[in-house]
Amino acid sequence: MGDAMMDKFDKYWDEPNNVMVLATILDPRYKMRYIEWGYHQMYAVGKANTEKNIVRGELDTLYEKFVAKKKQVEERASGSSAKNNCNTSTSMPLMDCEFQSFLSATSSTPSKSELRNYLDDLNEAMDPMFNLLDWWRVNAPRYPVLAMMAKRFLTVPATSVSSESTFSTGGRVLDDYRSSLKPEMVEALVCGASYIKGSHKDFNVVERDEDEEDDVENIKLPKIVDVGGDSNW
Repeated sequence: MGDAMMDKFDKYWDEPNNVMVLATILDPRYKMRYIEWGYHQMYAVGKANTEKNIVRGELDTLYEKFVAKKKQVEERASGSSAKNNCNTSTSMPLMDCEFQSFLSATSSTPSKSELRNYLDDLNEAMDPMFNLLDWWRVNAPRYPVLAMMAKRFLTVPATSVSSESTFSTGGRVLDDYRSSLKPEMVEALVCGASYIKGSHKDFNVVERDEDEEDDVENIKLPKIVDVGGDSNW
């Protein structure tokens, strides 16, 4: 039994979740240095280097995609504005104006990538009061592309429930009687059932059908008649 559990554990945890790894890299307290350190703690040297190279390759590929996306947005915005400026400008020929716009766009491209600057910078201190989202809000002008990546990877992941679990009526469904109990009463009933099962191991608790429960609920007790101070049935 234990071996089967360990096999299933290894099946799901042998391969790291690189989405979580990339999110860790985008934390300035950890960056790539934490991933390198963690892999060398878990794996042998060869395996650690292989996993590190895989993560770095995925990080570079993802970064280039976000760079291309950002450039497309900027080119559409700058192209339309430059075209309008060139059309309205009378002091500069059209070709010279467009060439000037080209020089402005190419000269703004950094010689060292934003990702490399981020990874080469020193890690932030391990402060328990550190606010990761606030850090990216402040440093977004410094790392605009990485800020876009952080906005995607540092969000709370959405969860979902299968429709079978949501709409199934195969189990016991709450009704007006079961849902009207206070939390304290529910806790007392659950604890009482647990105590009964624990003290009487051979006591079989038989669940009644819904029809039987309805019949029990509809039973009316006879009224107590008070005659001369005595209560008679």
